[in-house]
Amino acid sequence: MTDLTKKPHIQDVPNPSMVTKEKKRSRVQLSCTACRSRKLKCCRTYPCTNCKKRGEAASCTFVGRGPRGRSSQGRTSPTLVQDRLQHLENLILSFTQKKSCEQSQAPSASKQQNTPSTTAGSVVPAVLENPSSSMEPEPRGSAPESTGRLLENEAGSSYFDDAHWRAILEEVNDVKGYLQQETDEESEEDFMDEDFFDSSSPALLLGLNKPASKEELLADIPPRPVADRLVSQFLHCKEPLLVVLHFPTFQKEYNQFWLDPQGVSLQWLGLLYAIFALAISVLNTIEEPVPQSLGDHQVATTRFRKRTVQCLVQANYITPGRYKVEALFLYTMGEFLTSCDAQAGVSFMLGLTIRLAMRMGYHRDPRNFPKMSALEGEMRRRLWAVVSQLDTLISFQVGLPRTIQAWQHDVELPRNLFDEDYDENTKELPHSRPETELTPLCYTIAKGRIMSIFGRISDLAYSREPVTYEQTLEIDRQLEEAHDQIPLILQIRPMEQSITDPSDLILKRVTLEILYQKCRCVLHRRYLAEFHDDMRYTYSRWVCMTAAKQILRHQAVLHHETQPGGQLYREKRFPNSIQNTDYLLAAMIICLGLSPGHPREPGTNSQCNDVTVIIKGREDLLSTLETTHQVFKDMRRRSADAQKAYAAMSIMLRFSPPPYDAWQNQQGPSSVLAHDQLNAMQSPFTSLDVIEEMLDAPTNLDWCLWDQQIRGFEDENARTLWYPGLES
Repeated sequence: MTDLTKKPHIQDVPNPSMVTKEKKRSRVQLSCTACRSRKLKCCRTYPCTNCKKRGEAASCTFVGRGPRGRSSQGRTSPTLVQDRLQHLENLILSFTQKKSCEQSQAPSASKQQNTPSTTAGSVVPAVLENPSSSMEPEPRGSAPESTGRLLENEAGSSYFDDAHWRAILEEVNDVKGYLQQETDEESEEDFMDEDFFDSSSPALLLGLNKPASKEELLADIPPRPVADRLVSQFLHCKEPLLVVLHFPTFQKEYNQFWLDPQGVSLQWLGLLYAIFALAISVLNTIEEPVPQSLGDHQVATTRFRKRTVQCLVQANYITPGRYKVEALFLYTMGEFLTSCDAQAGVSFMLGLTIRLAMRMGYHRDPRNFPKMSALEGEMRRRLWAVVSQLDTLISFQVGLPRTIQAWQHDVELPRNLFDEDYDENTKELPHSRPETELTPLCYTIAKGRIMSIFGRISDLAYSREPVTYEQTLEIDRQLEEAHDQIPLILQIRPMEQSITDPSDLILKRVTLEILYQKCRCVLHRRYLAEFHDDMRYTYSRWVCMTAAKQILRHQAVLHHETQPGGQLYREKRFPNSIQNTDYLLAAMIICLGLSPGHPREPGTNSQCNDVTVIIKGREDLLSTLETTHQVFKDMRRRSADAQKAYAAMSIMLRFSPPPYDAWQNQQGPSSVLAHDQLNAMQSPFTSLDVIEEMLDAPTNLDWCLWDQQIRGFEDENARTLWYPGLES
């Protein structure tokens, strides 16, 4: 006889998958609590008929979860989904009514409600006991901070603010789970046969083309040796945007891809194609050939960009999901780096990337979500830092306010760490390395401090509110503090002191310095011509002119060093469209200082306060302008923006008077361009008329008009103006 009291051996325990466990069936409570206690049939609507008849509509309360389970055919019954939605509606209405009653009661009554109660009027809906609430951080201080909710699943994470109903209602996720399960059960063939035009997402964002199969998307993956070369080329290009990738993690994912290409998600495949496209852009920039099997640069870039788009669209990139933000960002950067000219589409694509990132909670610091891994949290900080910096720069470039405002996020700057300092198994992030130790993040951190100030400066530039001079001086002080925090290894130094430094380090130094001087120009430019005789603004005029002169000097150095034989000859990605607009701004500021309404003859006491004399005289400034004009002339074959800048510089020099001694003593060929020649030049860019208007009336400047016209995008013919009739 078998001893039933004997504890079974572990091998004797049946497999749970083979035997159905016995458990007590828990009935789903769909009736309100009042009808349930009175054993009445409830109509299951809020408020129910019975409670209304008794005059107790306010006490009609629904609790618990909605119906669970599947129909016998394995598919969700429409009635079941309808019941769940009805129950969800009852929960929301009941909870809203309860909160209204609580807020109207006295504080003493509120304290009593904090104790557990089983009465019908004070039952707390079970939906509030959300298991995912553990994702919320512990309060820091006496007043709890609103952190929102980060809901995670296998596809990725979604962020909901505390004010949003979906942040507190798990029931919605359950309904979505049922519907999603139905979608997942459909075969890929069924999905391919569906009309893609019936998508609930906007057709303008996802396109109208029929999606490609995964086999078709994988067809353009080059052989492993070619793919390895492209990936290696991109990962070693020293672009600052590389920090959005954790190299060891990507290496593991890349190796896994080659073991099981069909097993990767569409968004990861889009990420890989975006990397291929960026690698081709890098090869094109440094004038190196692409692998022969890929064709030429243009063909390869077009193919990889197309596949990136197809992967993102088919993955529905406007919904949260893992790798989607990174893939969309790298695709946007591919568009940015493809051309030396400003592209309006890049700012729109970056805006989409930002919206998706915020939808996934990237704008909240990972410390708000303790269950998030150290690796994921730090990579989120990295990507947010790069995206927010580019948002400010590109928005200012195209003459628009930035998308990300300071009050919208609380993300800290990433730590100064190497990728090898942490991985997916790291529980707690290591302390930041000292900034004297150069890591790939040093530049991002230093730039982030200055960019936070430039963001405020650009906000003031586009603000309709008046700006006080005290505000300007306070921001100027903060800018100087941020500049002083640049690590010594990233501080600007002469080229002759940089002969042992790698070219990417030199470019990072120059970029940070130009950004700093640009901040000074934009901050103080409003005082350059206005109130010219007011001694109060002498400091701002001096800062503005000095900064503009430094920007153009850096431009001349970069142009010289990127010529054959120069230290930066291989770094031909400089300048880009952002730098070109910065050079134009600096040139315009100097032209305003040289305009006929401003200068005074040398030797007169009345000019002692004139800013052009304080910074070494008019001849030096005019020589700087001529050098810039020549630089743009040399560049105009490569860039339509450079051609536009060249035309703008021609107008500026036409309005700038020659040196004082040029009228009295002509000794050989003058370095100054002949004014007759400049007057004969006609600019095809109608937007450049703003330059003549500003120089004609330098005491009545409209810098907003300058930003809109100079950084604006005019007719498409302007893009081809630099092809015909160029001088050799």
